[in-house]
Amino acid sequence: MGIFLADFGKWGNTEAEILIPLTTSLYVPGKLADRQKVIVDIGTGFYVEKTTKDAIKFYNGKVEDLGKNLAELEKVIGGKSDNVRIVEDVLRQKVMQGESATGAGGPG
Repeated sequence: MGIFLADFGKWGNTEAEILIPLTTSLYVPGKLADRQKVIVDIGTGFYVEKTTKDAIKFYNGKVEDLGKNLAELEKVIGGKSDNVRIVEDVLRQKVMQGESATGAGGPG
């Protein structure tokens, strides 16, 4: 998104053709009338008008936040995976103890 917005000045004075999202999967063609200001989706259905420079900053900040969240989630998933391995090891040991107890105490 940052590259797209940063290139506005290079397009000259012609109107830029863009796709406007109506829903998450439906877009309609449109033309950008003003290259200095854009409408930015700030979340939960709210939109604000920003300069292209501020829009780039806003979306770069969102990308950074997503990167941080991803790193935190990776740590949590790693911890959960370790917990699953520990539980599997304990279960395996209990099954082996149960098998050895039945094998040693059985008729023979």
